[in-house]
Amino acid sequence: MSRNYGTLRGRRSGSAAWQWITIGFVIGFGCAAVVGLALVIGAASGVFGEDAAGFLVAGRPSQTPFVITATPEPATPTLPPTEVLVSPTPQPTIGQVEALAPTPTPTTDPAEIQIEPSATPTEAPTAAQSGALNVGAQSAIPDALQGQLTELRAVDGGTFQMGTTAQEVAAAVNECVNVFEGNCLLAYGEDSSPPHNVTVDPFQMEVTEVTYAQFIAFLNWMGPNSHRSGCDGQICAATRAEDQNSNIIFDSANYRVNPVIANHPVTGVTWYGARKYCATLNRRLPTEAEWERAARGPQNFLYPWGNTFDTALANTSRPRVDPALDGSEPVGTYPQGASAYGMLDMAGNVAEWVSDWYSAAFYTQQAQSPSAIINPTGPVAGTEKVVRGGSWDAVPFFARSVHRQSFDPASQALWIGFRCAADLNTGAQVLPGVNPAGSGQPLAQPSAEAGSEEENTANSQPTLAPPPATPTSSGPLPTLPPG
Repeated sequence: MSRNYGTLRGRRSGSAAWQWITIGFVIGFGCAAVVGLALVIGAASGVFGEDAAGFLVAGRPSQTPFVITATPEPATPTLPPTEVLVSPTPQPTIGQVEALAPTPTPTTDPAEIQIEPSATPTEAPTAAQSGALNVGAQSAIPDALQGQLTELRAVDGGTFQMGTTAQEVAAAVNECVNVFEGNCLLAYGEDSSPPHNVTVDPFQMEVTEVTYAQFIAFLNWMGPNSHRSGCDGQICAATRAEDQNSNIIFDSANYRVNPVIANHPVTGVTWYGARKYCATLNRRLPTEAEWERAARGPQNFLYPWGNTFDTALANTSRPRVDPALDGSEPVGTYPQGASAYGMLDMAGNVAEWVSDWYSAAFYTQQAQSPSAIINPTGPVAGTEKVVRGGSWDAVPFFARSVHRQSFDPASQALWIGFRCAADLNTGAQVLPGVNPAGSGQPLAQPSAEAGSEEENTANSQPTLAPPPATPTSSGPLPTLPPG
């Protein structure tokens, strides 16, 4: 069989070049398509990565998707680190914060987190707990009253016999009737007995009674009409608008008093007015036991200076030289009548409010107490407050340091004033000696008028019976039966 190769050679040698070109183009195009497809698949599956120069390399996964930019940016790590809170104050450790949480979630309920104070506060003692208003724990004394402060003098504490005996009361009544021609009854002194031992802590007391000048400054500091209800909602004092015999004048804007009596003890003040005045100065009214201790001294005298009354040492209604001049005198007029602790005018001039409620049977109850009586403050309630000391309008019987009187705390009288006391820890200035005596002769109250001897002395300041309705009093009180 013959084979014919001529035809084949003839075709290749003549026009076969175009066929080889076509075959090469097809093969090259196919290879390019395969390489391109591999690149797409590799990019999609993360087989390729970038090298340090930004070129794609195989076998290393890219941390970020490959992006073609003009200037390659460094990759940002997204590994979740442990978050650190920056705060001005230390915060409680709350552990690692999850990467997707925008705000860390504490493991402790925020309502249970408390800021601890730098120091543990202590509650200020109340007046009932401390027995006084402490300067350091109370508000500052008003500037307008700083210059009106009366000096305090220390009174030592201890145990003393408070009250008097029935025999002493009988002797005082006899002296009142036969020596001073007064009208005194045994019933007036029954509530001052029996004597009983009482212990008081050391304290301070103002040397002199509060004056008109001091109380007028207090009223003006409180403001117009403050006398009507400015003392814990109660009347502070009567003015001439309420009582024609009052020495306090109010003109709808200011309070004033006749300068002649500015240094006399203020009268016409209610118990509430006296208490508010003392509290404003971070002081207080003395207790009945404290008042008696300060008046009687460590020797327990019947009067501040001794056991015998001396008409030259106190302002009482005896001797009555000129009835037209009856009235109070400037505080400190009788320096020789001071008590052993230096207190002035505790027997006469004006009687004084103290803090205790009154009970005619209180001394009997105290004497029957099986336990020691320490810092007594009187009955827990009552209708009248205790008043101590005699006055210019009373016979010496009422000026005895043991004598007790009582009065409606919301009422005013022209024979009642007051002085303040304080605890030893108030930081107030304490006098080293007796206050200088006042000066001047006895001055009549502007509203005082002369009266008969019987009107001004008979039962002038009894313990339970009313004082007389004289022109110098604020009016009679309801008659009470003797206790």
